[in-house]
This record gives sequence, structure tokens and C-alpha cells, in this order.
Amino acid sequence: MTLCSLPVSAMNARCRALLLAALAVAAVSVAEAQTTPAVSPVLALSGSRIADGVIVGPDGALYGASATSISTTGGLIFRVTTDGTSVETLYQFDSTDGISPQGALLLGSDGVLYGSTQFTNGGSAAGMGTLFRVAVDGTGFTTLHNFAPSTTTNVNTNPINANGASPTAALIEGSDGLLYGVTRFGGPAGTGVVYKIGKDGSGFALLHAFAAVTSPASSAVTVNADGAHPRATLAESAGYFYGTTNSGGANGQGTVFRLRFDGSGFEVLHVFTTPMAVSGQTFLANEDGATPQAGLTDGGDGMLYGTATAGGANGGGVLYSITPDGSVFTTLHDFAAEGGSQPIGTLLLATDGRLYGTTSNGGTTSSGAASTLGAVYSVARDGTGHTKLHSFDGTTGSNGNGRMVQLNATEFIGTTTNGGRCGSGTIFRLSLAGTTVPGDTTCGSDSGGGGGGASSPGLLLLFGALALVHAVRRRHLA
Repeated sequence: MTLCSLPVSAMNARCRALLLAALAVAAVSVAEAQTTPAVSPVLALSGSRIADGVIVGPDGALYGASATSISTTGGLIFRVTTDGTSVETLYQFDSTDGISPQGALLLGSDGVLYGSTQFTNGGSAAGMGTLFRVAVDGTGFTTLHNFAPSTTTNVNTNPINANGASPTAALIEGSDGLLYGVTRFGGPAGTGVVYKIGKDGSGFALLHAFAAVTSPASSAVTVNADGAHPRATLAESAGYFYGTTNSGGANGQGTVFRLRFDGSGFEVLHVFTTPMAVSGQTFLANEDGATPQAGLTDGGDGMLYGTATAGGANGGGVLYSITPDGSVFTTLHDFAAEGGSQPIGTLLLATDGRLYGTTSNGGTTSSGAASTLGAVYSVARDGTGHTKLHSFDGTTGSNGNGRMVQLNATEFIGTTTNGGRCGSGTIFRLSLAGTTVPGDTTCGSDSGGGGGGASSPGLLLLFGALALVHAVRRRHLA
């Protein structure tokens, strides 16, 4: 019998104190566990959308690239504090910089921001997208690479060119200091490529071109040998880069692949199976999911984790793990409508060891009815304990996208494609402790939404008012 295992009446003062302290800690833990997570908008956008999330910069603020819905500008790079009280446009794309940045920015090891645009000004005859760099204060914008013009199209009318077309995923910096990425289209077969490039724009090299389409143009799916149309950022692990394709492969439902830094050793690790009709149901189901839009996340435990947007037991996608050699693929969670479905953003491995993400569909309303606005969730790496942390309600945004980022032990940042007070999505802040931030939901005005203050002309691109944009490019909100 240990000293503090005696009945309470027989305990000495030290043991009673230790017991009371332990009970207090337990009470706090229970209280924290019962706290309802809160989501508040950091920034509401109008006429300008963020397609792939934001990143945390060297100053702790959030940095992102957005594509505007007005054709006379190609997009912008912006900075916003994590509570939304200060917003600034760092750089507005001009007539030679490219159009429609879709991937999140990358903060390089040199402290510079790197990104891409999906299109080149002037259309496919001029080029098929760009890669760029810019300082965190918006100065020194430089185009690093112009993807080649389209020369023809494949059987599915997708553009064919020399080195890839329409990069929609964020770049990754390899452990060798070079930048690596994928394009959704282009290459000799029009099905996309994997490439690398130096941070100064030198040494662009095509590492892998995905194979030609073997299915007819009339087919509902794109079939080829190794996958087609990669949409998500690569992940580096143990000497390889890992990625996914959104379609292609033997079943036309996408693949998981890997290759080495020099492009050698390309392997298809998993081919997603074809979802089939379910008796009495309106959805298509399978065991392993289909058409992944998200990339892979290194779990730090010898496994890679990802999501597929469709398929699974409920037709709403799956969360899966895969060994680095592809020998073991495991479906860990089948998304269902009420808990959020159709995930499209790459998973975040948080400091608590859990995986966090958003869904583009599903969730519930405040009355418990079915919703189609999406949700925020977390889940253990073994697939247990899936928890819906928040159902988007329109005010906080709708249709989650992109990888979330972590601010501290209990707070996370994410983005939505739609909703919010201004209609074009939000940057939102999730607090597991239930706290909120004021945010800027003014839609470019000086009233009606809290946070920020009056917008300067240089910020109006974020809110869709283009006429005054060229006068002032940067301004802090008080």
C-alpha cells in the first residue's frame, strides 16, 4: 500500500493536498473538454476568393493570394492579422504578372514568398501560367517562370504543351532548397506534370509527365496508366515526394504516387477503385474513396494521411492512411453528411497529434437539420474519435477549402470558398477554448461588421471594388 492510497480520513496533510490538486486538475480538464469550440471570421471577402488557404508569416500574421472575380486584374497578395484588425494589400497583379493564383503561398527558408498563377495574361497562346516570388512586404515581385503556350489539345480537349499548364497547387521547398510543384494540365499528354525549379527561377526541370489518356472522349472518367490532373501540393518524406492525382489511373478515379527528387523511381502506390451504386441510395460507394483533391500529410509515425473527396461507404469521401511504399492502404474514416462530407483540403497534423481539416459539404444547421455548407473536424490518426468541431452557417463562411494552419495549442486558421457577410468566403479562426475575435467583415466599408475600420483603395480588391485600386496599393487599417 502506498502512502497516498489510504482512506481520506487516514491521509496525512501532504496526501490530502496532492489529492485535492489532482481533483482540481481533473475538474479543469473536464471543463475544457466540455467547452464548445467557437469559429469567428477573421476576414470576409467579396469579389475576391482564396482557393487554397493562407499561411503564417514571419511576423505571425496571415499571408495569402486571392483571385478576383473581375477580369481586369489577375489577383492580389495580402496580409491580415490573426484577429482581423489590420488588413493590407501587399501586391496587385498587373497586366504582365499572370491571372488567378489558386495555390497557397509558400514562405521559403529565405523569408521570401513563392506562388503561382493558373493562367498567363494573353491566354493560352501566350502561356499556361506562371511562378513568382515576392518579399513579405510586397516589394520585389519577380516572375520566375512562364509555362509554355499550348500547342494542341488531347482527346479531352485539355491543353498540351512542353512543360505543364495551370498550376493550382502550392509549391513545396524540398530539403535540397529547390522548389517542387505540379500542374493540373499540360505536358506532352495534357494530363499534368511534376516539376522543380530554383528559387531564383533557374534550373526548371520536368520530373514526370503523366501518361496519355486511353479512354475515349465520350467516357465519363479519364483513364490512363499513372493518374491525371494533380491538384494538390506534394509532400516530402524519406527521400521521396508524394502526391495524388484527381483522376486517371486504371479506374479513372485518381492515384497516389511517389518519385525521387530527380524524377526517378516514379511509382503508383494506390489506384482508387470505382464507386458503385448502392441499393436504395442515391450515392455511389466503395471502400477506399475516389477523386482525391487533397494532398498527403506526413504523420510523423511512419504513415502518410490523406482524404478522397468522393466514394467511401457513405459516398461522402474517406480519410485514409498509406505506408510510404504503398503496401498498406487503410480507410480510417468514412465521411457522412451530418459530420461533414466531401473534403478537399489537405490535412493538418496538429501539435496534439490529431488531424484537422474542413469539408466542402455536409454538416448540420443550428436546429440539427442537414446542411450542405461544410464543417470543421478533427480525428485521431488511427481514425477514432472523429469530432465535428463546427458546422459552417454562412456567417462564418461555407464550403471549407485548403489546409488549415495552427496558431497555438487551441487555435487554428482556415478558409472557405463561399459565404461570409460579403459573399465570397472567409478566413476563419477556430478556438477550441470557445474564444472569438472581432474580425473584419465590413466588405470594404467603415461600418456594419466590426473590426478593421475604413478600407483604403489599396484594399478594395479584397472587396470587389476595383475602380480606385490603382491609386494606393498598401495601407494598414487602424
